[in-house]
Amino acid sequence: MADRVVVGSSVAALVAAERLAARGNSVRLLVPPGPVGGGFASLRQDGRVLELGVRLLELDYEGVGAPPPLVDYVPGVIGHRPYVRLIADYVADLVGDRLVEADRPRMLVDRSIVDDLYFTTDATALRDALDTGTRAAIAAEAAACAAEHGPAGVLGEDLTDDMSLLEASLRNHGKTFHRLLMQPVADKLVEGGTAAVPASLRRKIWLPLFWPRTLAEAAGAAEVGFQPRRPFHTVRDGGAGEVVTALVARLEAVGIATERVGRLETARPAAHGRTFLAFDDGAVVETDRPVVGVAAEQLFAAVGADYRPERARTVVCWLEVATDELVEVPSLLNVVDADIPVLRVSTGGSAPAGRTVLTVELRHDTPEDDIASTALRGLGSLGLVRPGAQVDVLRGAAVRSFALPTARNAADFEAAAAVLAQQGLACDVIGAATGFGADALGEQIIQGLRTAEASDA
Repeated sequence: MADRVVVGSSVAALVAAERLAARGNSVRLLVPPGPVGGGFASLRQDGRVLELGVRLLELDYEGVGAPPPLVDYVPGVIGHRPYVRLIADYVADLVGDRLVEADRPRMLVDRSIVDDLYFTTDATALRDALDTGTRAAIAAEAAACAAEHGPAGVLGEDLTDDMSLLEASLRNHGKTFHRLLMQPVADKLVEGGTAAVPASLRRKIWLPLFWPRTLAEAAGAAEVGFQPRRPFHTVRDGGAGEVVTALVARLEAVGIATERVGRLETARPAAHGRTFLAFDDGAVVETDRPVVGVAAEQLFAAVGADYRPERARTVVCWLEVATDELVEVPSLLNVVDADIPVLRVSTGGSAPAGRTVLTVELRHDTPEDDIASTALRGLGSLGLVRPGAQVDVLRGAAVRSFALPTARNAADFEAAAAVLAQQGLACDVIGAATGFGADALGEQIIQGLRTAEASDA
């Protein structure tokens, strides 16, 4: 009999299993249906590696010192950030010298490619992105926001789900910045744009909030007081999804017993402090303190809680082109221009020598039959590919992906989590069911590490 049973195919479950084994435990890993590694795993096609959208690793962050004790970790949208050094060490141990810093993300504004401000949160990018008159308008409006709401604006408050990103952006940025650089991107991501997303969950759609003072300085000529350091990393010859590949290989190398089971159907307390788990393929497990890292909907349903979140519609098309036909090969290009139906282009993954795979993310409402043609037409508007270049379509997909970061979804999650807590299950819950929005790669790695460390207590 194994010392510990781990249930799930999430990164959190895989890390927990691997680290528990590294601490001398025998581990039984039960994997429900679905791809191992979830949305962080890559697709394979004809010798190519295709990333499921932009996949960059956040392994550094300004102002972060030595990580606090893992027992202090609180799941959340950015709960992992104090622990980025632990995450970086763990990823580097998995993939070795294939871990490299990615080129700085870029963005396309008014048909010009300039440094990005969305992923980097570096507002100085405005100085190359916008003309003098527009910057002056932003600087004046941001200064007025600072005068009315303080230098940090709403970021000086505790943001709640009651404040939309639309309201927060107008209060911190003013109308011009919001109209030009916030709303167009949000509209491509979700129906309702910034009005649909609580400001506290803005990072789930990769949109920033700047201090009014910082924005006024960056749009003007003053020295900018806030200097972010947020480099991103990737894995050479395959992209960030290779973290999952390396993790699975390590699980196999240490001989962890992996079993495919059905969907988790029932979870309830059993006698003597044990936990009873049943799966829809008939498999049954009763064990001491299992680690459960399945999808939130699956775990909540297993305890009788109703959680059916509205999910984002993600539209992706993978294109391939000769590398020497690319004018620029950005790790990530955010496309701001509202008339271009492309949201982002990234170059993770891998292709045959001399070729580059472009992962093109399109507007959420792109019709499925139009994915390939829209991606090709949109790519032609970006200026990334030389005129006349041959661009091949590898595949396209429109899927329901992450739970939309809306107030309703967050409230439904909390209600279901309360039902789970009332069951008094003697188990370690990790992964997306730990908190609404606590499903980023960094969150899952830390949850796995914390679970393994707690096993020694």
